[in-house]
Amino acid sequence: MTCSATNEVMTGEYTINIHKHIHGVGFKKCAPWAIKKIWKFVMKEMGMPDVCTNTKLNKALWAKEIRNVPYHIHVQLFGKCNEDEDSPRSVH
Repeated sequence: MTCSATNEVMTGEYTINIHKHIHGVGFKKCAPWAIKKIWKFVMKEMGMPDVCTNTKLNKALWAKEIRNVPYHIHVQLFGKCNEDEDSPRSVH
């Protein structure tokens, strides 16, 4: 996902297998670990250190309480190209 010269929005749709990341984690830590793993995945894919999650994602992870996290989750990533040319990051 790279930014072009025009000021466009970068998008991406991914299905994240949460089950392989939280397998073996204590049952009271499953949902918090899932959120951290999704943050790490988004940081890697978008290439930016600051990540904001939507409340819909949080509600979907916590829908079945702390220990019954869904095995897979479908996420959409959005990043707007930075207008400032002097900025070290091309996306914000």
